Amino acid sequence: MRNNRRLLSGLGALLVIASALVGGAYAGCSSCGGGSGGEWSSGLAFIGAPSEATSVMEKTSGNVAAQAAEPNPASSMITARALFEDQNGDAKRLMAYVGVPEGDPYIEGSIHLPLEQVFNEDESLKSPAEIAALFGAAGVSESDPIVIYGDYFVNGYDTFAFWVMKYLGHDDVVLLEGTKGSREAAGLKFVPTPTPKAPETYNANPNLDLLASDDQLESSQLVDARSPAEYNAEHLEGATNIDSLKVIGSNGLASDQALSQVFAGLDKSQPVIVYSSKGGQASIVWYALYTQGYQASLYTLT
Repeated sequence: MRNNRRLLSGLGALLVIASALVGGAYAGCSSCGGGSGGEWSSGLAFIGAPSEATSVMEKTSGNVAAQAAEPNPASSMITARALFEDQNGDAKRLMAYVGVPEGDPYIEGSIHLPLEQVFNEDESLKSPAEIAALFGAAGVSESDPIVIYGDYFVNGYDTFAFWVMKYLGHDDVVLLEGTKGSREAAGLKFVPTPTPKAPETYNANPNLDLLASDDQLESSQLVDARSPAEYNAEHLEGATNIDSLKVIGSNGLASDQALSQVFAGLDKSQPVIVYSSKGGQASIVWYALYTQGYQASLYTLT
């Protein structure tokens, strides 16, 4: 482990070997431009969604009425109905899909945001300038009001993409609530292919503080976003376990009241570093902290 905190382990080398078999190798983030900040796996393998994640969505995906009744937890999210009305108005938000395409995954008019390309061949995160060039080629500019959505909030695609956009310094970005079923019920139409958009120039104004470095671990509150089993087997000394599933509700994110209870043990006046063995789980908890006004950043285990 490359950090200043002692790693408390219940499985030692066995866990390291198992993690390598399941999650693949990790490489230093030397090109991040803001410090080492942990390490990232290649492609979309960073997601690391727990096995329970799918069942969480299955329990709520068919209950459109319950989803509509649950309050919107933050202004950084948009309801499917609000997006439908937006798309039928004069000023339309740019919609960007960040999942793994299968069937008819794209809301009509959406682009495909190349989230899988934000990693180098050595599995490190590309620099903000390189990511900005990728997103610009996909048709995104820094001034675009953008809606990010994937297939299932619990997988972390949405929240990691949101984190990347904020890392670039993007101001107007929101996540789409609900599931495909509730989105279709709101009037949104799904199609098999994205809508091409002319390239733009993306001028990033990166917020490098969102990527935690090793020397920040000692002075920050640490949150382990993995499952209790993973936490009990091995975690950073002093870290609090907040399983990413605890911050998820039927629309994607749990209500403000629920999040307040989950984060009751954290000091809002002090910085928080959220980590997991893969960026997806950590980004879900990071996003929840972000919506509640915490000063939070991401870090990943090696």
